[in-house]
Amino acid sequence: MSGKIIFLILPVVLSATKFCADESCGSSSQRIGAGVITERNSRPFQVALYSRVGTTGELGFCGGALIDQQWVLTAAHCCFHGGQQVDNVQAILGGHSLYDRYENGRRVVNVDSITIHPDWDPDTFAHDLALLHLANTVQITDMIDVVRLPYGTMIAANFAGQGATASGWGIAAEGVTFISPTLRQFFMTVMTDTLCNSLYANMLPPNTVCGFSVTSGTCKGDNGGPLTIFNNATEETILIGITSFIDLSGCNVGVPSVFTRVQMHLNWINEVTGVPL
Repeated sequence: MSGKIIFLILPVVLSATKFCADESCGSSSQRIGAGVITERNSRPFQVALYSRVGTTGELGFCGGALIDQQWVLTAAHCCFHGGQQVDNVQAILGGHSLYDRYENGRRVVNVDSITIHPDWDPDTFAHDLALLHLANTVQITDMIDVVRLPYGTMIAANFAGQGATASGWGIAAEGVTFISPTLRQFFMTVMTDTLCNSLYANMLPPNTVCGFSVTSGTCKGDNGGPLTIFNNATEETILIGITSFIDLSGCNVGVPSVFTRVQMHLNWINEVTGVPL
């Protein structure tokens, strides 16, 4: 890959991407550019985020990961619309079919505070993380659960070569103009930092982690969502990345998907949330 790379880095907004409530919208196949439809409640830590500036601002959509009963980890860029920080955010937990308001186990909770990583750089997308505090403590159920943060012993881990899973309600393929009505997941292999950076003309910010699949990648609307691995030793799903920028085409198909590396930000997460490491 050569030449200057331009990324689509904004949250999905209604003016740019429509919402579609029909399961058949966008494709007749469950396996397309943005992965496969998940089994219901297989990603109980997945969060959908609707946000806007004020009460009448443009509506944006991003993903997130529940890391505590009152805290959601998402991307910093998801918290800004038109250069202004959003101040009206709702989190949907326990969701699978995005438009089914009466879905069993779903809960909608307001966000009462947003903490952006202090070193977040909107120009380079370094430290692309934000913590959202939920106004109410959520109960752990079969449909809603927290994801395990990396252990402190994993700070130096690269995870290269391991299988990983990303997920979200992003658009189903390049050219689609509406986010997915159902939660999708993408199976990929974690790459070495050196290889991924070389494929992006050495333009990646520090503290990123990349995943690649020849069949799928993160798409517009998956921003802020989780990248996880499964730890066989402890039989735990571990959060290693938060979806960052998306290719200008709308999907990272044919190029690596890029995530902010969670384990490099554990001290900040602990300081803000008190979640034990």
